[in-house]
Amino acid sequence: MTRWIFSTDHKRIGILYLVSMLTFFAVGASVGFLMRLELLTPGKTIVESTTYNGLFTLHGVIMIFLFIIPGIPAAFGNYFLPLQIGAQDVAFPRLNLASWWILISGAVLAVTSLFTAGGMADTGWTFYAPYSVRTGTNVTLAVFAAFVLGFSSILTGINFVTTIHRLRAPGMGFFRMPLFAWSLYATAWIQILATPVLAVTLLLVIGERTLGIGLFDPARGGDPLLYQHLFWIYSHPAVYIMIIPAMGVVSEVIPTFARQNIFGYKAIAFSSLAIAFVGYLV
Repeated sequence: MTRWIFSTDHKRIGILYLVSMLTFFAVGASVGFLMRLELLTPGKTIVESTTYNGLFTLHGVIMIFLFIIPGIPAAFGNYFLPLQIGAQDVAFPRLNLASWWILISGAVLAVTSLFTAGGMADTGWTFYAPYSVRTGTNVTLAVFAAFVLGFSSILTGINFVTTIHRLRAPGMGFFRMPLFAWSLYATAWIQILATPVLAVTLLLVIGERTLGIGLFDPARGGDPLLYQHLFWIYSHPAVYIMIIPAMGVVSEVIPTFARQNIFGYKAIAFSSLAIAFVGYLV
């Protein structure tokens, strides 16, 4: 086991990400099943309303930050990107391993928040203010867990951008790269540019709860709409973190089995960057 969890080989790290995310998905799906059981009949079925709100938040955090966001880039990107561009490994193998460890650390913090003082966060995965700064549940630790998870995404993005710029095989220009590599390149820039905004926003929520600085709570002169603007600077581009790599997969698989480039190479390559750029601006 130690050979795996301390390995800097990009293939093993990709498999570690895949196994981890499938495990998180199983947990999140189980929580979702419990939520549907609770909604089976009016009133209490299996849990109280406060517990249901906690399960709702936990389900969202797991599915968004531990499954969908890392998703294709972290698992298949780590495994296939060096192979597709003729590199021996990613640019920063140790940083690549650190990103997986950070993901696991964030997951541990999220689970720890369930059993510490105040109980499960009951805000939903968006942590919307002003409720997130007023509720007595353990929102602070849950928000910090999401903050830690963001660093995993940022490090992965930095690694992919550097790998594509510096480690392509001799003679492989940008317009000779496979389309999946293009999709990872566009996604990586979104991760690098948008995720820090979410990280700062989550830190402000922690500061609001612990120091009472009055940024988002109207009772203290804050503006809850400010939180929404900051949050969606990340969360709207996050949609493209999910879909662009999937488009890259489709752009590889269908032409391969159709035995012809039915999409048009430059159109797909440019559209990947265009979607990433427009998604970030919107």
